[in-house]
Amino acid sequence: MAQPRWSNRIAFVITTTAFAIGLGNIWRFPYVAGEGGGGAFLLVYILLIALVGIPIFLTEISLGRMAGSGPLTGFGKLGGRKEWNLIGWLGVSATILVMSYYVMILAWILIYFWSCITKHLTSLPEGDLPSYFDQVVSNQTLVLLVIALIMAGAVYITRHDLQKGLERHSRWMLLSLLVLIVALAIWSFTLEGAAEAYRWYLRPDFDRINSQVILSALGQMFFSVGVAMVVVFAFGSYTSPQENLVQTTIWVVIADTAIAILAGFMIFPALFTFGLDPDSGSNLIFITMAHVFQDIPYGEWVGAAFFVLLFLGGFTSLITSIQGAEYGLTDRFGWSKDKSLIIISLTIFILAIPVCFSYVENPIQIFGRHFFSFFDLITNSIMLPLGGLLIVLFGAYVVGAKRLSDHVSSGSESVGFLRWWRFLIMVIAPIAMVAILLNSLL
Repeated sequence: MAQPRWSNRIAFVITTTAFAIGLGNIWRFPYVAGEGGGGAFLLVYILLIALVGIPIFLTEISLGRMAGSGPLTGFGKLGGRKEWNLIGWLGVSATILVMSYYVMILAWILIYFWSCITKHLTSLPEGDLPSYFDQVVSNQTLVLLVIALIMAGAVYITRHDLQKGLERHSRWMLLSLLVLIVALAIWSFTLEGAAEAYRWYLRPDFDRINSQVILSALGQMFFSVGVAMVVVFAFGSYTSPQENLVQTTIWVVIADTAIAILAGFMIFPALFTFGLDPDSGSNLIFITMAHVFQDIPYGEWVGAAFFVLLFLGGFTSLITSIQGAEYGLTDRFGWSKDKSLIIISLTIFILAIPVCFSYVENPIQIFGRHFFSFFDLITNSIMLPLGGLLIVLFGAYVVGAKRLSDHVSSGSESVGFLRWWRFLIMVIAPIAMVAILLNSLL
């Protein structure tokens, strides 16, 4: 099997950015920031991105380039023992589980988009919005049909080679996402509550900064940047030895963070204008923002643009995640690209079925949780933080921080940064990963 290669550096940066930017930025970040007190959370988040997010991302992408192979063989190659490939299997398994409920949320988003353009959502009485959400998520037939269409589109894009598939489509989707989020942020700027929202969002209240806000920001940083799903490892294996990974990593993480911050500029002025609660949790996009669309002129079109934005952010993460998992299987077993794609896509769809049925009257439960809640728990609270910890420890102590930084420096002149990076991946990042794990489990 020929090793996939990026066509150029811009394609590498754009596609990797498209992976990192997802629902974690546009949906999850605003409501977690709202719960964390706005400016207080934002300050802590930016500091953690610099101290933890960039070092972990650079570690994973560097290991991928060093290995020059997929995550299911690359860890064993670098560590000298095939048992190290279990880290790759952990990441691929987590990716498939995450995508099984991620694609369900994408289906909800498309249904809401249709409800906006048909003016159904904006014509509902405000008191009916929660029950409408319940009606959407409990219509398993419709949701599964939409999931099938989404997965078919994802397979169509990823079955092409890297340049004609992922690179080409990530480019226009990311550009469309940027245009929409900037346009909606400018629209929010014109609203009456914008000034109050900006003060709340940008002026940190230091009294709100506590251990829970720090841990919440740490968890959001980890979820948003997308490490430990080993997609970044796969993408690193596509790069040339001359690529400046330090510069690329910084560009990708800055773009990822900027989109998350822009999502706040887009959403919070609307909430403050209409007296809605910024810490309304995961209901923010499906119920709270629906109130906004009902109260503004041309709300159905603003709402439609909002849900297209959400879908593009999520869909780019879906197709890049499928690409990373597919490359892992193709590299490990020597299968054809189509065979690996069919296995991964069918697995995601089959797992999505019980996830969708989490919203029936008496859902099947595992350890007291329905499938959606259980998959979310084991991936975001256990598998991904554990994978991130193992990747950092593997890079710092098995491969060796000095050997890894020597490899990175072959395409970079950032020698001073690399000295700090070695310290961060040997000490700070492992502590952060352990904190996330303990906070999730205790």
